[in-house]
Amino acid sequence: METLTHGLAGALLARALPSTGDETLDRTLARREAWAGFAAAMFPDADVFVSPFSAEFYITQHRALTHSFVMLPVWIVVLTAVATFRLSLALGPPGSPARRTAVRRTGAVVALGLVSHILLDWITSWGTMFLSPLSWARYTLDWAFIIDAVLFGLLALGLVGVRAVSRRSFARSRIAARAGLLAATAYLGLCAVRHAEALRLAETLAPAAARRAAIPQPGSADRWLLLSDDGSAVTATFVDLGKRGSEGKTSPGSEELARTGFRGGFVNLFHHLGAVYRSRDDLAPRVIEKANGPFARRTLGTGVAGVFGRFARFPAAREESRGGTVEVLLRDVRFGYLSSDVDPFTYTVRYSREGTVLFAGFSSSRWRREDETGSGGAAR
Repeated sequence: METLTHGLAGALLARALPSTGDETLDRTLARREAWAGFAAAMFPDADVFVSPFSAEFYITQHRALTHSFVMLPVWIVVLTAVATFRLSLALGPPGSPARRTAVRRTGAVVALGLVSHILLDWITSWGTMFLSPLSWARYTLDWAFIIDAVLFGLLALGLVGVRAVSRRSFARSRIAARAGLLAATAYLGLCAVRHAEALRLAETLAPAAARRAAIPQPGSADRWLLLSDDGSAVTATFVDLGKRGSEGKTSPGSEELARTGFRGGFVNLFHHLGAVYRSRDDLAPRVIEKANGPFARRTLGTGVAGVFGRFARFPAAREESRGGTVEVLLRDVRFGYLSSDVDPFTYTVRYSREGTVLFAGFSSSRWRREDETGSGGAAR
């Protein structure tokens, strides 16, 4: 989930805490708790700033130690200490009951914020390593797209409600916070139900597939990318569960479908959504070879065994001759169809005609570019 949504969830959780029994103390702590929840819930995404120019680091470390239940006690202690470093003198001298209450409540807020972040990332499709460093396995529920305007809006409205109600009755503002959390939870429950429905539809497309998934898409809980892997090919199709009947039009080509990503910008994205996501009654599945030639098969094998394989769930490789060389693009079909565009997680290998590796790495402009003999060859 994108970072600001995490922050809103943390702040709303903080405002939903039970009263201390002392309204004056509640008012004194309210702002600190809300900001502590906001910051703690965003903290796990700090891992992206450690090495922002490295695809290898992003793949192997993002959503790892800072998103780990194993490391959770460490982060709670550290962040609580930071958040309570300078408590208001109005709470009394060090060791006073009010100060101890403030520390305990701040610790609870920090814990709630961190846990909410891990759980909200779990429901997206990237994969969260929440048992690291004991295990680097990725866990995902595939319920919600990473940027969800509905969830963001419900959490924001909850905080607006808290603000409005607190002017009349501070005690009742907790009810507004809990109502906002309940609405957000209900929405995610709807996403889970729609995901199960999409997954059942995916089973009908390729009953013999060894692996399948329904990947959430932007703009609606009804939009999904259905994927099935039978070992030699990936069957993929976009569906809008809210549509019924015949589409009466052809499905966009691969280059057109590639624009469903955010590379073309939000305006371009939403311009194509209507045509891309088809009725459940008139699907247009595409069968994508996992490797279309010998160089592609070689890259698929070595790539899945390397860094690329640490996150890819539906890998496919496509080779193309370029003058005296052969270029292979290895990507996860979760992030779009095999087009000429290079997304941030496309692994590129360039071979000589004799099979010598001339270049291997993540060639997107998002990352620091390696030279032609660079070290981006984790998948060699």
